[in-house]
Amino acid sequence: MLGRGVLSSLHTLTQQKTFTLTLYLDIDQNKQSNRKRGFMVQAEALLKDLKARSGRSTRLDTAAGIAMGLVRKMRPTGKAALVVVHPETKLEEIKQIELPFAASAHWRRGAFLRPIVEAMDEHERYAVVLVDTKRARLFTVYVGKLTEYEDLISETSQRTRSMGADQMRAQKRRDRRHDEEVASHAKKIIDALHDLALHSPFDRLIVAGTPKATSQLVRLLPKRLRGKHVGTVGMSVGASQKEVLKKILAEQHKMEREQESLLVEGVLAELHDGGKAVAGFASVLDAVNQSRVWKLFYAKGLKKVGGECSDCGAYAPDPIGPCTYCGGDVQRLPQCVDRLSQSVMEMGGQVEVVDGPAAEHLKPGDSIAALLRY
Repeated sequence: MLGRGVLSSLHTLTQQKTFTLTLYLDIDQNKQSNRKRGFMVQAEALLKDLKARSGRSTRLDTAAGIAMGLVRKMRPTGKAALVVVHPETKLEEIKQIELPFAASAHWRRGAFLRPIVEAMDEHERYAVVLVDTKRARLFTVYVGKLTEYEDLISETSQRTRSMGADQMRAQKRRDRRHDEEVASHAKKIIDALHDLALHSPFDRLIVAGTPKATSQLVRLLPKRLRGKHVGTVGMSVGASQKEVLKKILAEQHKMEREQESLLVEGVLAELHDGGKAVAGFASVLDAVNQSRVWKLFYAKGLKKVGGECSDCGAYAPDPIGPCTYCGGDVQRLPQCVDRLSQSVMEMGGQVEVVDGPAAEHLKPGDSIAALLRY
């Protein structure tokens, strides 16, 4: 599974003066065109087109040959494959991903990782607990993949009702015992969530299931888990994994848009008050050059052409001209937003790619903004 550590390593290893080959392939075996290793034809076509666009290059020919060797050996299990090859550093990586990506090939300085960065921002790791008063199932959802970890069963008695007046006292005892058993079941689930957080850390928690069980569990969540809880969803505890994933992804999409709007509102408020925020392409570049960016925001699909100093490595809003920091030569940088997001992550910052209403709110500031460290 791709993680931010893997992405950072790929980015660092490929930041050489010589170019890196990055190849995205659609390998989804649910598609007829990809069966019987049809994705091999796709890879060959992409590389042939890349060579035609890039001109004659022995290095590209070597990298393309290595990439095709990796693709030939691959047994497809995901929906997309990422291939990164940098001959000088002997970097030859192929990663399968559970999310679909548009097939493309890139020959440039540094691996082209922006699609992965945006996908990881869109799909945080969620823990999902699906409960009723007797059973609980624990899952994680990450980059479109659902993993089931545990299925707990508790001995919880059924709540019954006695109508006779002489049975009222016994009924109260049964009700009290039932409530205690439900609470004990909830505490068992919380212990399982703590264990899950230790070996598979998650960013957010969704509680799903029947109304009584979900409300009891949410009420008993300790502070640490309550801070991760972002929603409650009605669902049968016996739902199939496919049903669980479909409903959670829909809820996740809705929450992501709401969260993005809140975050962008916070950035705009900081700008209005003259606080620790900047907006606009040139201002954000300057903040990145000074290592001041704590959180970078940009609209999904944003494309900006900038420049990079060949001497000090500083970014520039114009693709040509002298560097404002050292006077060195600035070279054209077509995928500038991609490089910015990588730089922010390397300095320990965060990247937030926004869509929908949040992206509209960013438009007056070149669709890019940042919260600053100081």
